[in-house]
Amino acid sequence: MPEWIGMDLLQGFFEIEELILRAILTIPAIALAFFAIKTSRTPQGAVGWIVFMIAYPFLGVPAYLLFGFANYAKFAERRRASDRRVGEQDADQPAPATPDDRLAVFSRLSNNPVTDGNAMHLLIDGTQTFDALFAAIERAEHYVLVQFYTIQDDEIGGRLRDVLVAKAQQGVPCYVLHDELPFIGLPRRYWRALDDAGVHNARPKGPKRALGPFQWNYRNHRKLIIVDGTHAYTGGLNCSKTYIGKSKIGAWRDTFAAFQGPVVDQLENSFAADWLWATGNDMRDLLRPAPTDAGGMRAVALPMGPTDRLNTGNLYFVALAQRARKRLWIATPYFVPDSDVLAALQLAALRGVDLKIIVPNVIDHYLPYWAAYSYFDAIREAGGEVWRYAPAFTHQKIALVDDDLFSVGSVNLDIRSGLLNFELTVMGEDRATAAQVEEMLKTDLQNSQIMTTALDDQPLYWRVLARFSRLLAPQL
Repeated sequence: MPEWIGMDLLQGFFEIEELILRAILTIPAIALAFFAIKTSRTPQGAVGWIVFMIAYPFLGVPAYLLFGFANYAKFAERRRASDRRVGEQDADQPAPATPDDRLAVFSRLSNNPVTDGNAMHLLIDGTQTFDALFAAIERAEHYVLVQFYTIQDDEIGGRLRDVLVAKAQQGVPCYVLHDELPFIGLPRRYWRALDDAGVHNARPKGPKRALGPFQWNYRNHRKLIIVDGTHAYTGGLNCSKTYIGKSKIGAWRDTFAAFQGPVVDQLENSFAADWLWATGNDMRDLLRPAPTDAGGMRAVALPMGPTDRLNTGNLYFVALAQRARKRLWIATPYFVPDSDVLAALQLAALRGVDLKIIVPNVIDHYLPYWAAYSYFDAIREAGGEVWRYAPAFTHQKIALVDDDLFSVGSVNLDIRSGLLNFELTVMGEDRATAAQVEEMLKTDLQNSQIMTTALDDQPLYWRVLARFSRLLAPQL
């Protein structure tokens, strides 16, 4: 038999085999597509999985079973029930609202009342932040609560471990929440040192799926340290030497803030809710009420997450834009807004609000970096400004509204923070404190360059990368 006939037969055999395999996988692909419609968090996410599974069943079906197969509705129901046990996100008892109250909408979003008698102190960049955090933990007499998205086993993570071990050995209860991925997180010796000293630790849970704890979505991105119920710290930094400039991309620009006053009670309640969900244990008996007269700032804490009945993360940014009368400055490492958020920002600029978005000029993650370019023109064409921070990678999540409102927390201006992550921020109202935030952001603007080039005027590869990356926006 000629060789070419044998090759044709072999090729025909592989084609038949491929057709049989495709036919076998098409049925579960259709069934899983229906499941994706019922359970996905967003329509965009459902469409993405459906197209992937139907077009490429060989890859799409196993990928969905491993990474996408999750019953979001059941997860949300169980998480809400857990939160109600500590009084968080109680939809049956919404916080009262007054239209003229500048913080009222944020109170309604969080179901936390606006509190008086608070104080806030900015902690700029890693050295100042970590020195303050570790000093506060060392002063602890009653308890320490620690929550980070990322903890690295380096000089900063080591300092955290050592100070917690020392406190626990002194008899001070210490609790640590850390949303690490199994096998690629902290080494066992790190956790063994905490366990041996009596430090309580846990990992937040996501929806049940084939890979169990390997969660890409529904991660807990909150950063929070509370000491004795009197001092709370939150912001954008994770626990890593990266934030003191020791990273592959050089220095990092980030911000934390120290809070005192009744808003600390709300932050403690957020931690207690996360702890209850992670462990099933209610640790509120440990907590002490915060002082009520720390300062003259009004404040409300906004824990937000994918199991909220409303899309709290997106509505938070919409509310910022709606509240702005003359100024809205936002610093964010990633700018991949949901369409509703983008429209709200455009409307603010069209109303004459001084809209400035400060983003990094240094690349941390390539896809969000390129995707952001596909949104910048929409801001600029509406009259807003995009500023690229040049000296370092800016990772802070800060908002300044007019001369009196401000926010410090973990919320990025992207779809992931808006819909898929558990996040935390504090909204404050106080002209003196807002002036400090303004001064900090003015310094950042002095170290930034305004964008003036439209995407269509960028090189071809730039345009292609930006538009391709935007297709993945629901996962960024």
